[in-house]
Parts: sequence; structure tokens; C-alpha cells
Amino acid sequence: MELLQFEVTNAGTLGSRWTPPAPETKKTSSLPGAALAALLQEEDDEDDWGGDAPDMSAEFARLGHLNEESDTDALPLTADFAPLPDGSLALVRWPRLARPAVVPDTVEGRTVTAIAATAFAANHLDEGFFAQFGQSPISFSIFCMRMGRAVTTETLDEGGPTSVTLPDSITHIGPYAFYHCTNLTSITLPDAISALPAGVFGDCSLLTSVHLPEQLQALGYLPRPTDQIMPDVGTFAGCHALKQLTLPPQLKMLGAHSFNSSGLTSLTARDAGCENWSRTVTVAVSAFDHTAALLWLEKADVFGHVVARLGLPVARDKILAGDAKFGAILRVPVLFFTQPMPYFDQLARDAFRLDFSARMALARLEASAGLFPADRQWYCAVLVQYFDRAPQFMPCPAEQAYAALFRFLCRCELLTAADVSAILRMAGALCLPAELISEMMEVRTRRFETVTGFEDLELD
Repeated sequence: MELLQFEVTNAGTLGSRWTPPAPETKKTSSLPGAALAALLQEEDDEDDWGGDAPDMSAEFARLGHLNEESDTDALPLTADFAPLPDGSLALVRWPRLARPAVVPDTVEGRTVTAIAATAFAANHLDEGFFAQFGQSPISFSIFCMRMGRAVTTETLDEGGPTSVTLPDSITHIGPYAFYHCTNLTSITLPDAISALPAGVFGDCSLLTSVHLPEQLQALGYLPRPTDQIMPDVGTFAGCHALKQLTLPPQLKMLGAHSFNSSGLTSLTARDAGCENWSRTVTVAVSAFDHTAALLWLEKADVFGHVVARLGLPVARDKILAGDAKFGAILRVPVLFFTQPMPYFDQLARDAFRLDFSARMALARLEASAGLFPADRQWYCAVLVQYFDRAPQFMPCPAEQAYAALFRFLCRCELLTAADVSAILRMAGALCLPAELISEMMEVRTRRFETVTGFEDLELD
């Protein structure tokens, strides 16, 4: 395969064209039997240990060549491009330097339209081999071992680029393109990208910001039901620093282990519908495996305004999948893309847990698309009834939980005089700060001017 190779500057741009030197040819004698004679001579020249081997293991001796200096170290580090059938170019390799990477839109007059599989990874493998990966998914590392003869490994690995700038001409990104780029912190993907395959940002442990293109329709790999797949196929698997992500309104597929072991705490999905989804979204059952950090699921309109919100318990990973009452809570992230909002309001009642139902109350009262009046009243009653346990479910430090919950309830404008009185009694029993109790009394006086005092009585 013809490669266009260019040296990479310190600024992360392409430098001058580089052509590899022609391989040296070893001179051999033309005399008959000369090759066999040379081989026998090499065997005779081997050291004779006289029965006493040196003090090293056979395994160390076998691998000793790994410590030898390589002649290839002197070769420049290059970015390699390969031609595509339509005449454009694909970036097939970028060196793993800890510096910015600026991919050009054209190279010698030819448009760059693709980032090939493993282009920024430490191990490079032609994208054509990944058809075999999809037939029987295994871990990426094992797959590279099986394809050992076809894999090339970077001689210098500094963890990959600190930032990547991609041109708008890019229309395709291959599997594991940025795999294990441990220096990468943010990236904006070109608008023409419609699919992100397996492992694209796998193990990018410092990645904090990703802007997904508006036309993105598929994220990850969707296996057959019988396939046993490895966690590292997830597009964002192992992205520990990624806390928030917004999915575009055209997305129709979330693949297996999409967010496995990520640090995701909030996921927003944009959609044209409010109460119900305007499109069918297929989500792999394992898409949200090992996402215990995920606390909020949001549905936003096409302009980004959040219209509905769901809350998840902090201890979601402790729930048993087979639990008859609480097991459904584990499936909330997957069902979020298929079920209407009232489904989750009913679930908050049926699978009542303070860490789940109270957080659902916070989420649904704040962004309440599809929330029925009866459910609104129920959520408010839950927050009032368990006001004294606010530190268990409020998303703020424990010392701020009571004040934050009271002010949240005031914004909802659902409090009755009896509710405020109940909260005041709990505040007194908890010995909350006098400033907060004074604030509660002021709200009661200002909002309920006709209070007679009978609201505090518990009448049968």
C-alpha cells in the first residue's frame, strides 16, 4: 500500500515529506555453495560455554534482543496517509507524541476524508481486519495479539496528543481511532460524522469534553444477543474524567458498553419530542454497565433547553439485577430512551427507595415535562416528609442540604402552610442554624398571611 509520510513539527502540524531509505542489500558470493558455507561458519563462531551456561534464565536469554538498541530509533516520527478508492486520503497513523495534533484538510492537493482504525493508538492495524473483530468480539488487546503479524507498534509512546484538531472534510472515523490517548482532554468532531464505532475513545482517561456532531446516528457496536463482548468495545469506555455528555437529536443507536467505567454523572439527550420520543432509539442492554457515577438523565429540546429530568440513586451499582422490587432501577438508563416520562413516575412509587424516589422528586419537579398533577403533589409530599433526611439524597454537601432542599421547595410553589409548619418542627428538632429557621418563618409569614395556627394540629 502506497503511503504518504510527513514529519510532524513541534506545533503538531505536518512538516516536510519523508521518503524511507531503500533497504540495504547484503552482498553474497556467487560461488556454488557459498550460502551454506557462510551458515556453517556462523554456527562455528558461536560461543562454546564448555558445559557451564552463564547465570541467566533461558527466558531472559530468549527475550534479550528486546533490550538491544534499534536502528529505527534514528528514523523520524511521521504521520502516514493512505489513498482511498475515491482518490481522497485516510490518516492511518499519527505518532504518539505528547503535543497537539493538527490534521490538515488536504495533503498535496488531495482531501483528507477519514481517520482510519487505530490511527492515534499505540498499536496500528489495517481497518480491513476489523470485519473479523465484529464476527466474534473479543478484547482489543487479544485481537491485536491474534493479528500479531499485521500489527505495528509505535517505537516512541508518550501517551498520544494533548489535543486533536480535525478538519471539516473528515466523514469517517474508524474503530479504536483514539484508543488509549491518555493525554487527550477535549475534542470536537466534524459535522459530517454519522457513526462512531467500537472503542474510538476507549481508555482516554483525561478526556473531559466531547462535542458530538449534529448528524451522529450511531454510537458504538450493537452485537447479536448471543455475542459475548468485552467492555473495551465501548466508545467511551474507561473515560474516567468525562462527567457530562450531550447526545445529538439524530442519534438512533447506543452500542454495547458505551460508557463502561466512565465518570459520567449527567447525560443529556436532545430530541424534538417532549413527553414522548420522536424517534426510535435502540440501546444495547450493556450500554450503561458499570456507570455507578451516573446520577442525572436529561431530555432536552433541539435548542438544548432541558424539558424533563430523571434522578438515579448513588448506590445504583449495589442493587441486584434480580431484585423483584428494585431491579428495574438498574434498567432506567436504557429505558430512558424508549419509555415515556410517566413510566418513571410510577416506578418511583412502585420501587420506593429514599435514594431513588427523592432524587426523582428533585429531578421531575425541576424539569417536569409529562408530569401529572397527582405525581407532582406526591413528589412534593415525599420531600417534605423526609426533610430531616435531606443529606441522604440532596446533591450538595451535607451541611448545605437542609437549606438547599427548603429553597428548592419554595421555588416549586407547592408548599402549604402545613408543609412549612412540618418542616419548621423538624428544623427545630435537628437544631438547624437560627438563620435558616428565621428564613423558614419569614417565608411562612409572607406566603401564608391567613395562617391561624390550626394548620399545625394533627386532626383526625
